[in-house]
Amino acid sequence: MHTDNPGLLAPSEATLLMFATDMDPETRKLVHVTYGAQGNGKRRIISIGTDAAHTDAVVAADRPWADSPGLKGVTSPLMTLPVPGRDLVDGGSEHYLFWHDEGTKQLKYRTVRTVHGAPYTITPVTDDRAVSAHWEALKDVVWPVTSMPVPGRQGVDGRNESYLFHYDTEGRLWYSTISIGRHPDHSDHTDRADHADHTDVLVTEARPVADWWQASLKGIGQLMEIHPVPGRQNAGGASEFYVFHQDGRPGTARKLTYRRIAVATDAEHADTLVTEDRPVADWWSTSLKGVA
Repeated sequence: MHTDNPGLLAPSEATLLMFATDMDPETRKLVHVTYGAQGNGKRRIISIGTDAAHTDAVVAADRPWADSPGLKGVTSPLMTLPVPGRDLVDGGSEHYLFWHDEGTKQLKYRTVRTVHGAPYTITPVTDDRAVSAHWEALKDVVWPVTSMPVPGRQGVDGRNESYLFHYDTEGRLWYSTISIGRHPDHSDHTDRADHADHTDVLVTEARPVADWWQASLKGIGQLMEIHPVPGRQNAGGASEFYVFHQDGRPGTARKLTYRRIAVATDAEHADTLVTEDRPVADWWSTSLKGVA
């Protein structure tokens, strides 16, 4: 991650991004995974079943980041956000990809599109832009790591809300609530190049995760990724998520672990812990083998 953030756990050693490329709930959920250390990044496609066991499998094996036009030049990928209204359109989905430019020490983003079928090509939609110049909701964010869709707040009043998790320069984990406007499709990409038709707003200013997520995220290590559990969105009044983090307790070797949490869909959005931490190597041995 960031050499200027000494408080973070191994920020420059590993990264993990997971974002959906096929949301069909009746079949399987295809997930695009990018991972690896700086300069040695890889990507693969996995599937997570909507069955009770959430069976996972590898759909497309590892390939270098640089093999995808949409990932070329990305030195430190941080997180993705879905572009509202641009999922499952013309056989593909679009995401904002946020990354840290190690050369300029600048937080940047680009818009990329993933094709839903093999070979799942990732192509650029926009060039890189400075986050500080185009994202009002992220103007005070130093190091974003992942996001979570706010349950019950997707497509409401023309906006999608997300919890944005980010670190400060001292290594403390915070979260903000942001929203992105969901505007009509522009098939020719008119106005979308400068983010103009997906206006972002800061809904809730940054709060310490340790104070506000005590039930579900207590004891979290280096947060890596949060991903929806297939078939468990808006189910029984709550949505469930996988939380991946690098467990780096003093005196122990760092390892990738995960837990499951739930967030209520009502206005209070109460969070709960569904399952305790488990080693990814043991529970995701098929699809996430080699991801550390």
